[in-house]
Amino acid sequence: MKQLFLSVSILVGVLQLSGCGARLPSSLRPGYYSASTAIPLWPASYVTETPPKQLGNAEVISIEGQPTPNPAPFYDYKVVKFTSGLKLCRDTFRVPDLSKAVSGPIAPGVIVFSASGLAIDEAEITNLDWRLFVADAFPADSSSADILATILPTAAALPVKDYYTSPFYAYYPVVGISYEQAKLFCKWRTDVVNRALARTSDKQVSDLIVEYRLPTEAEWEEAAEVRSGQPYGTTCTQLPVQVAEGAAAYLQKRAAVSTPVAQIKADIAAYNKQHPVRSWINHAQAEPYFLRLASPGYVYQGPANDFGLYQMLGNAAEMVEEQGIAKGGSYRDDLAGCTIKARGHYSGPSATVGFRTVCTMQHHK
Repeated sequence: MKQLFLSVSILVGVLQLSGCGARLPSSLRPGYYSASTAIPLWPASYVTETPPKQLGNAEVISIEGQPTPNPAPFYDYKVVKFTSGLKLCRDTFRVPDLSKAVSGPIAPGVIVFSASGLAIDEAEITNLDWRLFVADAFPADSSSADILATILPTAAALPVKDYYTSPFYAYYPVVGISYEQAKLFCKWRTDVVNRALARTSDKQVSDLIVEYRLPTEAEWEEAAEVRSGQPYGTTCTQLPVQVAEGAAAYLQKRAAVSTPVAQIKADIAAYNKQHPVRSWINHAQAEPYFLRLASPGYVYQGPANDFGLYQMLGNAAEMVEEQGIAKGGSYRDDLAGCTIKARGHYSGPSATVGFRTVCTMQHHK
């Protein structure tokens, strides 16, 4: 059994930097702490970075498993790069002034999007987030297999066999889970963060009480910029794109193809020379074989919307509070199925459905 230590000083730093990290996390270098909970990532089963030496005022959390190698290491955020297409855009929507919506620290992982102070996850909940949840709820020395069975993703509902177990997919959205499991995650995350907040010596932080939950359909649409009046929140559904040649092995794994890496690298070079334009929404689209998605993709693939939120459309469809409804469409849907107002439906764990949470924040009076 491994142990994790939650440093209060690090928690305060995560609170202060939520939604504006200098470097996006990736499967190659996930960092030390979860952006969604401030819980240390080391050694969260397949994460191999060493723990920080400074423990500070620490909480000990058990975590299961042993590190396993990443089969195709590369910085996820460098694989596909979109560039601004100013000539393509004629957008008039502007994010309202939210500077007075919240005063003081903001909970981990979220960005304020409403004048009421309501915040939402910057990105979809990841496999790594879920593994931390499982590790805390089902420590390695636990003998209750019944608990584990209730919170693991359903193997038959995963897009590829090792989607949940391989470090390659650490920052891909967790899928194959039920509505009830997502609710359990929200409760666990709320409890973990509030316990940490209460232990801090900074009164502004220790007085903060947070609650994470699924968004209502209306809240989700507001965060997706329904007020823009545009089906996708913007007139720019396609942008100039370049693909990293060094990511050939990564894309071989992501697309689940057997084409030799050297050939993929050559094909990427030829593709880039065409100055391609591609939809930034991860949906079912005509594109080169090495860009096809065998699963949802990296949760921080850009561009973010005007609120700073990633992958609101496409990638994984997202559960909302209204059970059985999923928003945003998925990597298997056509573009028309990925509009802000479109509704998807699910009846259980699915390879195309994940979630993100909203967060309410209040202070002790």
